[in-house]
Amino acid sequence: MLKDAAVADFEKARAEWESALGEIPDEALSYLKPGDDYALGGLQVHVNWVLVHYSRILDGIIAGAFAQVAPLDPPEEHEQTTRKAKAGLNAGGRRGASAEMAALHSSVLEAVKRLPAENWSRKAPVIYGVGQEPYPTSPEDIVGWLSDHYREHVLQCPELVSCWRESSA
Repeated sequence: MLKDAAVADFEKARAEWESALGEIPDEALSYLKPGDDYALGGLQVHVNWVLVHYSRILDGIIAGAFAQVAPLDPPEEHEQTTRKAKAGLNAGGRRGASAEMAALHSSVLEAVKRLPAENWSRKAPVIYGVGQEPYPTSPEDIVGWLSDHYREHVLQCPELVSCWRESSA
């Protein structure tokens, strides 16, 4: 995908997610469907962590001039975030997490906008986890994955709100 189109889609995907998050009633933010990993409001916690994770990778790729990138996430961070996401949020927490997402999204956006067009699809070997093989990753891949990730949860929200309503009845 061309850089400008991908950036525009990234912005659109974020707006779609913000709209879906805004449709969740405050009372449902802590709802955890049996068997799920994230409460309804915890989806925002998870979305923010994914933005942090891929922002680190994007920054590592750019700073390293597309040389191999080692694992960048601190040990235990993902597990800690998952625990927070399972607990969900309250209305104030939603506002704070939404503001955090705006800053994280902007950080990715600014890094991509500064990137020369010839590096948009350029791959770097990225090691995502200790003991894993490098996976060829480009800034184009990261922006696409983040857009898809927003939309994955956009689709999930109405179903979870419906489950919450049924369980509250």
